[in-house]
Amino acid sequence: MSKEFKIGLITIIAGALLYYGFNFLRGSDLFAPSNRYYATYTNVSGLNVSNPVYFNGLPVGRVSGFKLVQDKGFIVVSIDIDEGLVIGKDASATLANDGLFGGKAVVLDVGKSQEKAEPGDTLASEMDGGMLSQFEPVADNLNTTITKLNDLLDQLNSTDIAGAVDTLKYSIGAITYKVNQLDVENTLTNVDDLLVSFKQRSEQMDGLLASSKLLVDSLNQVPLSETLSKVNESLDHVNKLLLAVQSDEGTLGKMLNNDSVYNNLNKLLVDLDELVIHFNNYPKDFMGPLGRKNKKLKGISQEGK
Repeated sequence: MSKEFKIGLITIIAGALLYYGFNFLRGSDLFAPSNRYYATYTNVSGLNVSNPVYFNGLPVGRVSGFKLVQDKGFIVVSIDIDEGLVIGKDASATLANDGLFGGKAVVLDVGKSQEKAEPGDTLASEMDGGMLSQFEPVADNLNTTITKLNDLLDQLNSTDIAGAVDTLKYSIGAITYKVNQLDVENTLTNVDDLLVSFKQRSEQMDGLLASSKLLVDSLNQVPLSETLSKVNESLDHVNKLLLAVQSDEGTLGKMLNNDSVYNNLNKLLVDLDELVIHFNNYPKDFMGPLGRKNKKLKGISQEGK
């Protein structure tokens, strides 16, 4: 056996042991029985042969190969999973980041279906950006904020800040001058008088409120229910009286509802009016026994004519 052959054999054995040991340290047992399944992805950047397959954080298999399907634009990934792991028909294989250095791994979800997936089946495939993808919205917002901050700084650079400061100083000085010219003492005196007047009005309002409270207490002491009962009885009597007046019963009802009573009363008033006129014109006709006799009644004879 030549020296070169021995070196080559040793190299092959060492490489095999190194490969096995590396995979063993990663949790993959090359000699454990496994079932092969497939998953399809559009991008497998960072995923290599022997990369782990995890289930709930536990390594249960490894990536065993790739196959490009160019006409359909995806890549078929072969994954070997431990034979003892039961996988349902609705299982899925998600391509996710494995650490912060760009490595990839397949995360397995065995599903809830009672029907088992057969070796050689293609599992539902998904892609997850992993932990780094959670920072993408923050990075976008931070980029937007930085852009707006740059725009603001550019506007400040193009603005005459010194002139704005001078204008502000001038405005403050003018306000101070106006305040110094105000008669602050008289203003405070007027405010004090106003507060005293307001206090007096408040005391008057207190007295008015006290009187109102007494009035309310007096009203509360009135037997309201008894008073309302008496008012209700009075209204009943009035209603009965009005009903009697509207009917033909009684003198007032007959006078209001019977025309004959009205006509008789009207005739009586006319006769009485004529009697008064006659008495006024010929009083001697009524002064018996000094008055005229019936045949000589002047008023009657003239009326007869």
